[in-house]
Amino acid sequence: MPIFVQGVNYYAFSIPIWFLGGALVLLVDARRCREAGHRKDEKFARFAGWLNIALGACFLVREWVV
Repeated sequence: MPIFVQGVNYYAFSIPIWFLGGALVLLVDARRCREAGHRKDEKFARFAGWLNIALGACFLVREWVV
């Protein structure tokens, strides 16, 4: 039977990356698409940014609960 049963938890490292990645997509990529006039790309960038932030929030809540 192993001494260390829990193993490595990567959620502590990945949650800030989800939030930071979503914020960067919203602040940088969506703005560049808007300035260039690419409306479809801007919509997708906003969707992807908010999806990253929502997934980060879900993983954060999961980490608190479990």
